[in-house]
Formats: sequence, structure tokens, C-alpha cells
Amino acid sequence: MALINGALQIGRSGLTASQAGLAVTGNNMANAATPSYSRQQALLAPTQATEIVPGKFTGTGVALYDVLRKVDDALNGRIRTAVGDSSSYMVQQQAMTRVEAAFNELTEQDLSSRLSAFFSSFSALQSQPHDIATRNVVLQEGANLCNFVVELRDELDSIQEDLDTQVRYQVEQADALASQIAELNQQVVTTEAGRAGSAAALRDQRDDLLKQLSELINIHTREVEGGSVNVFIGNEPLIQYADSRGIEYKETTDTNTNNRLAQVVFSDNKEAVDLTSGKIHGLITGRDTHLSGVISDLDTWTQSLIHEVNKLHTLGRGLDNHTSLTSQFNVDDPDASLALMADTDLKWAADNGVFYVQVFDSNGEPADSPQMVEVSIGMDANDTTLNTLAASLDAINGISATVNSSNYLEINAAAGYTFAFSSPTDADDASNVLAILGINSFFEGYNAGTISVNSDLTARKLAAGANSLTGNGDVAGSIADLALNGVDSLNGISLTQSFTSLVGEVSTNSKSAQDNYTASNVIMETLELERQTISGVSVDEEALNMITFQRAFQGSARYINLVNQMIDEVLSLL
Repeated sequence: MALINGALQIGRSGLTASQAGLAVTGNNMANAATPSYSRQQALLAPTQATEIVPGKFTGTGVALYDVLRKVDDALNGRIRTAVGDSSSYMVQQQAMTRVEAAFNELTEQDLSSRLSAFFSSFSALQSQPHDIATRNVVLQEGANLCNFVVELRDELDSIQEDLDTQVRYQVEQADALASQIAELNQQVVTTEAGRAGSAAALRDQRDDLLKQLSELINIHTREVEGGSVNVFIGNEPLIQYADSRGIEYKETTDTNTNNRLAQVVFSDNKEAVDLTSGKIHGLITGRDTHLSGVISDLDTWTQSLIHEVNKLHTLGRGLDNHTSLTSQFNVDDPDASLALMADTDLKWAADNGVFYVQVFDSNGEPADSPQMVEVSIGMDANDTTLNTLAASLDAINGISATVNSSNYLEINAAAGYTFAFSSPTDADDASNVLAILGINSFFEGYNAGTISVNSDLTARKLAAGANSLTGNGDVAGSIADLALNGVDSLNGISLTQSFTSLVGEVSTNSKSAQDNYTASNVIMETLELERQTISGVSVDEEALNMITFQRAFQGSARYINLVNQMIDEVLSLL
């Protein structure tokens, strides 16, 4: 009778194991389209043999001893790293594409075209310095150039602010994901207490959240005893068991743009997070490195444009002389050397040199010989200050000069007189002091966001000549030559070459970001394919498993039926 009972147990174990195998297979097929699901495998093993006659043993059936979750934790870690790299390069590439579109080069509506038209208008003015229409064209081309530069700067600022908004949003998302992972850690440990592997679904959910988190920020993980996963950013822990330190952002100021930007920090101690990959890293790199660098370069180029044009224009002559001029820029300390930008808060430093002031009477005739004004720099206590410059100008007959209460320089002609400026015979001896103060300037402003044509400048006051001789257009010609001639403020590179270099750098950075994204995406896709071979569900393979377990179940059922018939035969003999 024991043999018959043992036979029934064997059949029963076969039914139970086959049912379990079918359940695992069915669950796999049901989740074939679930991206985060890891395939499970039913592991069967024969049960302990039993002695049926002395020295002879036979098996007692089959048992399901484990349901194995098919994962490779090391591969998943590599995938998370690849996902972070790909996400970072993707947003950098997107940012640089927007920057390229903002410059709008290689069209007729780009800054290069506006710059060329601007210098060409001065070239035309050199030939026709007395033509009012030509003078108006110069003013219009200058306004067009300024408007385009300001619009470009505004667009770059807008892109930077947009990236910063995304940083803030993604930091909040990352913090929420970290909290969810910490909660799942606790659920996994609770569920698997004494029953390892019983939280497969929870582990899949946690792996999916870890992958989502790796898209946002660089993480690496370490599973500890009990099933919990500790998460680190660099060497700093983010999640330990059921506790998340949290991440947030705090406000900082971009030194290039003065925009308020978000810096990522840990919530508990406000220490900066070491970012090396992930979407947040890409956004911050695009915002702080690419965008801020481009904006800084554009501002530097615009400052050079303003300064180099103004250096020539301030010492030039228009058709009409001046009766009154006020500097565009004031100083913090009128007794500070004009070479000390930190003390004066001027945007440029004064150079050694001289300039001339010519006073004219009511008939437009020179009232006296040109008066030289010397600017001394590098003489320490004897350096020229705004007050000493005003005193030098005030000493010239026919004009008065004062520093007003707001520390602006004012120059006024006496009744019936006018005045004009000119440079020394050797242009290398000219001082740039009028340009740094913004007196008789062509441009106003000091960077790409503030540049404009001088609002007080008229066609007749536009400086084209270096003296009052009819047909002189030397200053206009010198300004036109800035298109190709190297300038000191750009280390000997011309304004046109400098801008071309800036555009080339933008294109190079954009191409580099695209190449990095393409390469990292290939790596990520390769690793994902490798993961699919391990953890992915093959419907065809599962269909074969289903048939196998179905046949096994049918065999066990027929076996039990046969044993049952044998029992009936035995009972009928009693």
C-alpha cells in the first residue's frame, strides 16, 4: 500500500510542479510587452529518493525549489551609466542646436551679413563724407546691427533660462524618484524577510525607477543583505535602506549673464552634488558651459566692437560741431585713476596718450589753435582722474568742463562758441579716454545686451573726417578698416575674424555634442539588446515552455489516473 501511496505522491508532485511552471510561463507571456519586467524561470528538481526494498531506491517526484529572476546586476549598472551619458549628451546637443539656430548663420539674415553691411556703409561714407543720405545709411545700418546683436543676446538668455527651468523641474523629479526607491527598499526587505526572491515584482519596479533616476543624475548602486539597495552619487550616499537624503536646488548667480541659476545640492546639508552624467548634468553643462560661454564670448566681441568704433569716432569730426556733451558713463570715484576699472566701475581702462580740442567762433572759424589734452596713466598718484580731466578741459578758452553730482563729465561751449575733437598725427599716440567715458561716441552700451547707436547722434554730427577739410573721410575709412584689421582688444584679430571664430566654435561644440550623443546612444542600445537576451521575454520560447509543462501536466494526470485504476483493482479483490 505504501508503494501505491508513494505513486500518488509522485503524480501529485508532477501536477503541482507543472502548474507552477505554467504559472511562471503565463506570467512571462503576460509581461512580454512590459519594458521593466525581468523574465522569470521556474527551477524544478527531483525530490529526495526513498528506499522501496532493502538497498534499492526510487525517486519520490519533482518539486519547484525556486523561481529565478533572470537579471544581471552588473549589466544593469552598466546600462544605467550608459543611459546617464546618453541623456546628458542628448540635452547638450539639443541646447547647442538651439544656439546654432539663434545665430542663423549662412543666411542673409545673420549677424555676419549685418556686420558686413555696417562696415560697408562706413566705406561708402569715406567716399562721400558730406552726403546726408549716406550718413543716414550708416546710422540705419548701425541700428540694424545693434538690434540683431541685442535680439541674439536675448535669445541666448532665453535658452539659458529655459535650461535652468528644466534643471529645477528635473531636480524635483529626481528627488521624488529617490523617495520612491527608498520606499520600495523597505517593501522589498519586508516582503522577502525569510523568503528570498519573493518580491520579484517589487524588484522590477525598483530597477525601473533606478533606470529613470540614472537618466536624470549619475548614480551607482550596491545591494546589501536583506534585499535593500544603497544608491550613491559619486562617493556620497543618496539612499540608504528606507532613507533618502533628498536633492534640491539653491539659487546662484551666473557671473557672465547675472542670471539667477539653480545649483543642485543635497537636501540635508546643502552640499553641492557632484554631477558627471544624466539629464541634469547635461542641462547644467549646456546652461553653464556652452550657453554661458557663448554669451560671454558674444559680450566680449560686442565690447570690442563698441570700444574700437568709439575710439575712432570720438576723435572724429562731423558736419556740425558740438555745443554740449555729457559722458555716457559715470564713475564711482572721480578721484580714482581712470585706469583702475575696479575703482571707477568703467567698462574699459584709459590708456596713455593725448587728444586735441578745437574751439570755433560763431562763424565756424577756429578761435585758437587746437589745444592738446594729455592723459597720463601709470604715474600712480599723478594718474589722470575724472576730476583732473575735467580741470584740463575747463582750462581751455571757450569751453567749460565739470563733474556733476552723479559723477558724469559735462563739457559745454561758451555762448557763441562750438568745439570738436581730433586725434594726434600719430594715431598710436591717441588716448581712448573719450571712448571709455562715452563722449561723442557712435555706440552706447557696453555689451551685447545693451548696445545701441548713440541716441544723441544725428547725421550731421556723425564723425567721418579727421579734420574740417572738405571731403575728408579718414575716420570713416578707419572704421571701415576694422572689418579686416586686427585690433588690440581682440589680441590682434579683426572683428570679422573674431566673430567668425565664435560662430565656428558654436558649430564645433554642436557637432561634438551630436557625435557624443550618437556614440553613447549606440553603447546604450547595445547594452539594452544584451539585457534583452538575459531578462527579456521571448514569446516563442515561452510557448515551447508552455507546451512542455502542459505535456508534463497531462502525463502526471494520466499517471494518477492509472494508479487510481490499480487501487480500484486492489480494492475489488478485498
